[in-house]
Amino acid sequence: MGKRCRSCLGDFMLRHSFVIRHSCFVIFLALCIGTAFAEKRPITEKDLFDFVWIGDPQVSPDGSRIAFVRVTVNEKKEGYNTSIWSVPLAGGEAPHQLTKGNHDSAPRWSPDGKFLLFLRAAEKDGKPEPAQLAILPTAGGDSFVFTDLPKGAGNPVWAPDGKNIAFTSETNAEDLAKQEKKKNNEKPGSPPSATAEHESDVRVITRAVYRQDNEGYADPKRPTHIWIVTAPHSAEEKVKPRQLTTGRFDEENAIWSKDGSQIYFTSSRIDEPYYDLPRTDLYSMPAAGGKPVKITTIDLNTQFGPGGGALSLSPDGKQVAFVAATNQPINSYTEPDLWVLDLSPNAKPRNITANFDFDIDGFIIGDSSSPRAGGLNKPIWTADGKGLIAV
Repeated sequence: MGKRCRSCLGDFMLRHSFVIRHSCFVIFLALCIGTAFAEKRPITEKDLFDFVWIGDPQVSPDGSRIAFVRVTVNEKKEGYNTSIWSVPLAGGEAPHQLTKGNHDSAPRWSPDGKFLLFLRAAEKDGKPEPAQLAILPTAGGDSFVFTDLPKGAGNPVWAPDGKNIAFTSETNAEDLAKQEKKKNNEKPGSPPSATAEHESDVRVITRAVYRQDNEGYADPKRPTHIWIVTAPHSAEEKVKPRQLTTGRFDEENAIWSKDGSQIYFTSSRIDEPYYDLPRTDLYSMPAAGGKPVKITTIDLNTQFGPGGGALSLSPDGKQVAFVAATNQPINSYTEPDLWVLDLSPNAKPRNITANFDFDIDGFIIGDSSSPRAGGLNKPIWTADGKGLIAV
């Protein structure tokens, strides 16, 4: 999130970001109601094919524009297409399309607003491949993809100075070795491979939770790790991502420190955490590489909803805010609250909405929400760091 704006501009952006997020739904609902009254018929399941959703809105650093993901049902009516669009914050003109891919998502403005980072998934045999990082120069020019990791990239985050990008990937050393071997075999003049490698589709299940809706089978051999790559300014500038974290556990919710020297992230270092009460640990690690240092344990349930557990750094860089629910007493459902945590050893989270008897970061499950738009609904700090906005 951009924190370099003056206080007045920051407040302006936050107010209008709040309005945009709600206006999107109001406009969509109004159009649907208008159509329904005009045709005077009940809505049917086939009307879903004509729906248009928007999601993951991102305000530009200067507060002048919003980039967002537009979601539609594809021509075969068997999946969704996503593209990135833009609209001025002040209105006055219709939204216009920025990217031409069928599976573009997660727009993220560079700190200076000169580039728009996003995820692009190409298609092979009619199905999306793992998404890769791509950049669109906002001054004009074509977008370009600049990563080629076998298992793709996700959750991109700009460094404060705009020179580097942190992201996550499930790619491991074996994947990279296979990719390099394949590229060498495809070079002109290379001898043909004696036998084509066959990857077995047999799965040996050793864990109680082994698959998830819309994500497929879990692969313990490929934990999600944090990577860093230099931000290229053109398609001719070749860059190589480097893996920052290692080990057999997933890392999530990576954010940069205010000065860009550290990466904060969460990780549950338990092989099968679903047998225990929900909790996660907060770590810090030098962006240049090194050993992660555990800051504290977050003894809360952060694993729910599109924004559960996503960290939002305060303007002074000394605190993080996030959405979570208490894990005791054990209930069938516990309302999530807004929490603040100091970035100091063994700090304890503070619940700042304990007396607010409503869900924080409510969400909808199903196609009536904004499917495939991606993004995390993080809490938003006010420019002076004295308040938080939760949408």
